[in-house]
Amino acid sequence: MYPNTLEMIKIKHGFTGQRLVVFPFYMIEEALQNSLTSELAIHSMGYFPNAEHHYIDRPSGTDEYILIYCIKGQGFYTLNGERLTVKANQFFILPPHIAHQYGASENHPWHIYWAHFKGSRADAVYEKLSGLQTINTSENSRMTDRKTLFDEMLNVMEGHTDSDSICYVNMCFNQLLASFIYIDVYREAKFPSGKSENISFISRATHYMNENIENRLTIHEMASHMGYSESYFYRLFYEQTHYAPMTYFMHLKINHACYLISSTRLQINQIAMKLGFDDPYYFSRFFKKMTGKSPKEFRDNSSITS
Repeated sequence: MYPNTLEMIKIKHGFTGQRLVVFPFYMIEEALQNSLTSELAIHSMGYFPNAEHHYIDRPSGTDEYILIYCIKGQGFYTLNGERLTVKANQFFILPPHIAHQYGASENHPWHIYWAHFKGSRADAVYEKLSGLQTINTSENSRMTDRKTLFDEMLNVMEGHTDSDSICYVNMCFNQLLASFIYIDVYREAKFPSGKSENISFISRATHYMNENIENRLTIHEMASHMGYSESYFYRLFYEQTHYAPMTYFMHLKINHACYLISSTRLQINQIAMKLGFDDPYYFSRFFKKMTGKSPKEFRDNSSITS
């Protein structure tokens, strides 16, 4: 059994808004002995936003597989002498005991979720997902859902060390990997086939906004995604919502910020970074303008009423 009083090992890595949790060695070994989690067990996991100057060089590799999922910006990795550029919505897995390097682009540093893992099924996972993989966006893509699952796993890892929590995180990791391996099934589970042609203009537009809630979209990007000119997209969106597209998008960001503030342990600067605000002070001012409360006041009030 895992003691309830122990805390995860948390390591600072130097990126504003980062999250990083490492399981103690004995917890990993116990997870690998547990019949529920022996096939796949997490060693460590994290989120590095705007990881400027991030660079790792391991001449002997690691003892675990490493999953790196780029959600924004660019980076690279080198494996078996081949260097590949990694862009937003791409991911890769590095195998154990093989020299590798990876890091962020100098001009557009990547934002990444990552996890080290091992287990009897890890080899099979790597066979399914070897090489640089791309997740193409579509009308039924679920980028936000996948990132939310990453965040929820980190929430548990940062706050609990009992055996049930360890098992939960490791079993969630199977779902996370399934969302990468079986992308079409993962999408159809939420958006059944045959429905896409009936999706309304507003549903398509707001879905795209939600999928990019952590990015800084422009009206040009929104219109291009929908296949319209900027002026026509703006007029059509305003006619159906009575909001300008960018205003609506910022409302969505603040709504998501409210969710993160009230239901997670993320610090305010971490939430600001996740939602594409480089300046946490600007985010706090903007949040108060939109809600009438500062992020701290909103969190304190949520704690009282929850």
